[in-house]
Order: sequence, then C-alpha cells, then structure tokens
Amino acid sequence: MKRAVALGRYLQNPLAMIATLCGPGKEILSWKLHALEQFLTPDEKYEVVEQVMVDATNQIGFDVNLAASHEWHFSTLQFIAGLGPRKASALQKDLVREGSIFSRKELVKPLGRKVFMNASGFLRVRRSGAAAASAQLIDLLEDTRIHPESYVLAKNLAKDVYVEDAQHEINEMDDDEQEMAIEHVREKPDWLRSLKIEEYVKSISEEYRKLETLRDIRRELLSGFSDWRTPYTEPSPDDEFWMLSGETEDTISDGRIVQVTVRNIQENKIICTFDSGLKAIVMADNYSDEGFDLESSQLREGDVLTGKIRNVNKNRFMVYLTCKASEMRRRPFSRGDQDPYYHEQDMISQTVEDKARKQKELAKKHFKPRMIVHPHFQNLTAEEAMQVCCRVKLNLCTLHLFLW
Repeated sequence: MKRAVALGRYLQNPLAMIATLCGPGKEILSWKLHALEQFLTPDEKYEVVEQVMVDATNQIGFDVNLAASHEWHFSTLQFIAGLGPRKASALQKDLVREGSIFSRKELVKPLGRKVFMNASGFLRVRRSGAAAASAQLIDLLEDTRIHPESYVLAKNLAKDVYVEDAQHEINEMDDDEQEMAIEHVREKPDWLRSLKIEEYVKSISEEYRKLETLRDIRRELLSGFSDWRTPYTEPSPDDEFWMLSGETEDTISDGRIVQVTVRNIQENKIICTFDSGLKAIVMADNYSDEGFDLESSQLREGDVLTGKIRNVNKNRFMVYLTCKASEMRRRPFSRGDQDPYYHEQDMISQTVEDKARKQKELAKKHFKPRMIVHPHFQNLTAEEAMQVCCRVKLNLCTLHLFLW
C-alpha cells in the first residue's frame, strides 16, 4: 500500500521522480535518452541531464511549505539556481525543523544573503502543507517569480493600475491596501493586460525605469508561476512502442539489417531478442533458402543471428525477421527521412577532389623545368603529358574516321 501511495505521488510530480535518480549514484544514466548517446561519456551525459533538470525545476519553482510537509518533494531542491546537493541538504533540515515559513525573507539566514539573492526568485512561499492551516497572512508576491528586490516595482505597478481602474487617487497605501491592489489586478487583469509598459516607464521616476523587469512583473502579476511548458498530450501507439521498447526508427525499421540473440529454438520458429529485450521472431521458412531442419541445424541458444526486418508488429511488440540470403541481398535498406544536413557523398567527393588538387600542387612543386629549344617543346608533368597524349590520340582517331 505504501508503495502504491508513493507511486501515486510521483506520478503527480514526475519531475520529483526523475530528480530521485540524479543522486550520488546517478541512476539516470541508465536511461536511454538518445540514439547517439554512446558517443558521450557518462560525465558529459549527466551534465546535459543536470542542465535540463535545472531549467525545468526553476521554471515551475519549488514549493517550500509543501516540501516541508511531504519530504519526497525535496529531491528537486538541489536543482534550484544557486543551491546544489550540499546547500539543498542543509536547507532541507532547516525547513523540516521549522515546519512552514510565511515569507521569503525567512530564508536569508539559513541560505546566506548571496545564495538567497540567487535562489529566492524560484522558491515559492504559499499556503500549502502545514501553512494551509495557519491564519497568518502570506504576501501574494511570495508565490510569483518576482524577485524580492523588485517587490517595490511590482507594488507600485499594481497600485498605479488599481488607482487608474478605481478612478480615484490614493497617495499612500498601507500593507493591506497594497495587498488589495495586487488582488484587484489579478481579479481584473484586463487593464494590466492592455497596459503599454513602454508608455508606463516614461511616467515613473528614473530609478524605477526597468523595462524588461516590468514586463516580467506584469506577466507574473497576471498569472504567478504559470507553467510555460507545452500542454501534455497522450502518446500515440507508435510513441508508446518506442518509449517502452527503448528502440527508435533509426534502429528498428522495415528492411534494416540487424543482429539478434537466439533465446529459444522451436520446430516452426526461432525466438530471439534485441539488446533492448524486444522480441524478434524468425519463422522456419524464413531461416534460409534451403529451409530449416531442427535436428540437423547447428544453431544453439545464445548464438547471434543476422537478419533483415520484414515487419514490425507494434501492437504485439514483436519484430519478424528473415535470414534468407536471397532476401538479404534484395532491396537494400535506405532511409527516407535522412537528415537533410548530412551529405556523406558530398563530403566524400569533396575529400577526393581536395586530395587530387593537393597531389597536383605537390607534383608542380617538385617539378624541375628544363630549357630545350624546340618549337613544340613544353614543360609538362607526367599527368599533364598523359592528358596531352589522350587528346592527340582522340584527334587522330577523329581524323581517321573523317578520312575513311
């Protein structure tokens, strides 16, 4: 039951599940993420995975109060900007001990000012976990990507929008009224959405004229910590096959020559597997042009067979092969979706031309001209002389045909 509950939690937050595989053991490296990943060292591959985890974690933020009540959420904390495994572990102990916090400023002491300035914009303080039962107020800006050092800009913007929309002037606002202005902006976002930041910047004091920061603030006031990722869509049957089999269209497709390992030999078929575990079937009449005789065959379990893919049954997760020599020679495999930026033949042709050009240059460099007084004498290399001879022979043949 506990395992089922844990699995349900992980399915709700798949990022946390992946983050648990990025611990000291780096179990994430066992995942096959790309067909060409074998060209990367484990350290290079993990560096790429780590960068993706940092981007994704900081994009959706880290809910500190929810994690304090449900510790399995802490697996993603190490990827928050400015932290890392060591600082994340120390912060985790402080958050679990506190139970809940109500302002980002409470994190200054456990993190230190420099680390806090890097990480605070991605740490969400909201009414979740144990904090949900508390009556203490939490500033709405604490659950946005707006950095604490820009809270003044955000509050001023919300106040100006509120004043404009309410059509009356408010000179000074206390904290409750500032909170009311932010709530008003969120509940009625039309005016803020239509606000031209470029014009607004001209109307405020010079110290607050931060165009790009104000654009980000407007977006966060409209929808704090909104998920920028593309909406989830159900994978198609083909996508499910590639994900579950671990294969790709580059490794499994009709007409491709593959190698499989024999697992079981029966009278009418040979059962094999790919390295990924995907099952492959060679029917007896497709083993060879002479047929398949179980008694006289020297084929044994564990042997490696080379065959051509006849059909891929994605519904049954089976691949049907043929090992006939006649079939292997027929219709060579060619990819229809070849990378348009990969031109192997052009590269080979260019290489051959470069070699020929370099050889000519080298031959001319070592060629020693001679001074011979004769009206038809020319200083030629051996290759140039052969070309002249070929042209002379061609002209003589042409002349002979003309005279004949």
